[in-house]
Amino acid sequence: MKTSTMGIVTPINKDEMKELLKETKETLATDLLKQASEPFGAVSMWKVRKSYRSASSLRRII
Repeated sequence: MKTSTMGIVTPINKDEMKELLKETKETLATDLLKQASEPFGAVSMWKVRKSYRSASSLRRII
C-alpha cells in the first residue's frame, strides 16, 4: 500500500508571500464622473416604472 501522498498546494517561499501581502494604494476613477450625461431624477424613475409590466399582464389568458 502506498503511504506517501502529494499535496495539492505548492509551498510558497518568503519572497512570494511578501509580494502577495504587499499593500496597494487606492486610485479614484475620475473619468467615470465626467461621463455621466444626465442625473437620475423623477423623470428617469417615471420611465423605469412605466416600463414595468403589471401583474395582470403577466397572467396567461387561455
